[in-house]
Amino acid sequence: MHKSVVLIPTYNESDSIVHLINDLRKIDIDIIVIDDDSPDQTSQLVKNLDYSHVRVIDNGAKKGIGTAYISGFKIALQDDYEFVATMDADGSHSVKDLQKMLNQGPTCDVVMGVRWIKGGSVTNWSLHRKLLSQFGTWYAGKALKMKYRDLTGGLRVYRATALKRLNLDVIGSNGYCFQIEMIRAFSQLNAHMSEIPITFVEREHGKSKMSKGIVFEAFYLVSLWGIQRILKVNADKLHYVK
Repeated sequence: MHKSVVLIPTYNESDSIVHLINDLRKIDIDIIVIDDDSPDQTSQLVKNLDYSHVRVIDNGAKKGIGTAYISGFKIALQDDYEFVATMDADGSHSVKDLQKMLNQGPTCDVVMGVRWIKGGSVTNWSLHRKLLSQFGTWYAGKALKMKYRDLTGGLRVYRATALKRLNLDVIGSNGYCFQIEMIRAFSQLNAHMSEIPITFVEREHGKSKMSKGIVFEAFYLVSLWGIQRILKVNADKLHYVK
């Protein structure tokens, strides 16, 4: 067992998951694939690899990325990993960038892979997708008073000791809003967070999980949290702290 593990949620990612897992074998990390009952047999494809450092969690009917990650976090903490990374299954994140972030991990609680700073980049995205992502981070940053420059990115490394301080059961968002809520939660813990530039490449295979529902959830919850912040709702306690 390695000291680090990467969580990869999947739903119909049979076209890319094997390549990603083989690429991850270049670095010292264990892998947990959390599958939402993919009709394309993603789960079985990974199991057929029969790699000792790769596990599959069959998470049941499609529940979304947030539920998948929470399930993975609990297993990783139970197994006493020191660092827990998160990564998209579609090949949009670079293993080289992940290694760079793992190297940074021992110095802080959370390392965020950031597309929108010097040294970061996005390839093969339409202008509309770029603007939507940048607006999401800008709006969340303003509403929640957070200075970070890529709040919706999925490539991250968390220190396990910091994750153990979170009450994971109260994190209820799904979709890309889950990424925002995680940073909101760690901000309440006054965690030490750093940003590392990464290269994001739009998927070549499969179908994006972005939908109007995911966008609405993020806008609604961020707006609600922003109003609660202004009105100082629950200001006397830290909602996410165990």
